[in-house]
Amino acid sequence: MNHGPRNFVQEEYDKYDAKAKRLLIDHLVVKGHNIINSEENYYHDIVSNKDGVDYFFEVEVKLNVPFSSMKNFPYETVSFTGRKLRLHNIKLFFYVIFCLDTNAYLYCHSNRIYDERYAKDVVINSKNRKGMDKMYRVPKEFCNFVIL
Repeated sequence: MNHGPRNFVQEEYDKYDAKAKRLLIDHLVVKGHNIINSEENYYHDIVSNKDGVDYFFEVEVKLNVPFSSMKNFPYETVSFTGRKLRLHNIKLFFYVIFCLDTNAYLYCHSNRIYDERYAKDVVINSKNRKGMDKMYRVPKEFCNFVIL
């Protein structure tokens, strides 16, 4: 089965991901991070530094699945795309998934996510994307939930 990256959809990125990225940057700054890079460069979405330690983040938005905590997250697992495995192989990172409806996000470290025990082949059939993808379905208990 082909597990190549699906097409990038600029319209979705412009509408959702840029807003989520801005929200995370603002939250990181409040928490004492200095933003090193947040330019779109097909590398990690955000690179910050706090107390001499660099942190790397990937940001996505989950549509039509409102959540604000582990308790009301509607699934037992959180699905993380296998497309980000290439970034994990470059530099470990925090994978952040926003719910813009509730101004909340969840995050998990890529070391936890990219474990073959969690890998699943999934058929994607959405408005803008179709095909087979490899997803990593991590128990939601291994994720942290944050309300802004």
